[in-house]
Amino acid sequence: IIYNDNWEVLFMKKIIQVCTIFIILLLLAACQNDDNSSNHDGKTITVKNTYEFKDKNNTHDKGEMKTEKVEVPVNPKRVAVLDYGALDIMQQLNVQNRIVAIAKGQGDAFLPSSLSEFKNDKYMNLGNPGRPNFDQLAKAKPDIIFASFRQAHTKTLDEMKKAAPNAKILFVSPDNDDYIKSIKAHTTLMGKIFDKKKAAEKLNNKLSTQVAETKKAVKDERVLFLAVDDKGMKAFASSGRYGGFLNHDLGIKHADKQMKVNSAGNLISNEYLTKINPDKIFVINRTKKGNDKQLPDELKNDVVKNVKAIKNGQVYLFESNAWYFGEGGNKLTIDQLAKIKQAFK
Repeated sequence: IIYNDNWEVLFMKKIIQVCTIFIILLLLAACQNDDNSSNHDGKTITVKNTYEFKDKNNTHDKGEMKTEKVEVPVNPKRVAVLDYGALDIMQQLNVQNRIVAIAKGQGDAFLPSSLSEFKNDKYMNLGNPGRPNFDQLAKAKPDIIFASFRQAHTKTLDEMKKAAPNAKILFVSPDNDDYIKSIKAHTTLMGKIFDKKKAAEKLNNKLSTQVAETKKAVKDERVLFLAVDDKGMKAFASSGRYGGFLNHDLGIKHADKQMKVNSAGNLISNEYLTKINPDKIFVINRTKKGNDKQLPDELKNDVVKNVKAIKNGQVYLFESNAWYFGEGGNKLTIDQLAKIKQAFK
């Protein structure tokens, strides 16, 4: 009987110890959840995130399409932004106070003019979007990162995850082959994330109206889109980057439908430009000495002076940062539509 009594006492002590440990673990977990939820409302939504992944940076070949389910916090308080389209949408939704860090380029040089408010030092600068400063990203301690195609390759993505292991990464670059639709989808998504669904819907309706008006303004003229940098003139095809927006969504006639898709643009010569002879040229000046107020020298020489677009004064200069870095924004796109409508008047 004494043996049984001792056994029962020991057994009860063990149960009490196990229960105590279990309660402590529950309390620790609760504390951790409180810490994690301090940067958001505690709610989450599941996002089906699709993006084009490349093993290496600086390759312009088609990458592998990946789809991942990401559990994203609602109303995050610490957001790092590596995509200017997302930055533009956040600005329009009036949730700038959630942003802690932005990849602005050296001296804020990459920001489009409409996003100049983010030059403020209260937003940590993560540097070049293609090669972000990972030490700064770690200091920012984001709980969500809005990323672009510029970070969707192995080395950069691995470094991002090391720098911000607790952050959820969402790729929000637009789908070039379904450009406007993807902008609306990302605007709707961000409306859900920041609990601004009605505001997001209004932004999408405004964009739809401007797209419809621009399509009506487009005339039956052959257009070539050029990006000119210190390596020369680069033209973009009727699909893919720029083409998906201009030619597919807006119905603008491309000057060379045989041109191959290249996300970096196809290097062209003066002779090619003379041969294709577009009615209009849309151009961004990305030369080091150039700016958004003057045409690049490549379009001022005697070899191309008789090209229809040049001869008839139908060359339209667009803001380089807005077009080259600001893909996927709502207001950025509406501003671009206004420029395009003006070009067809």
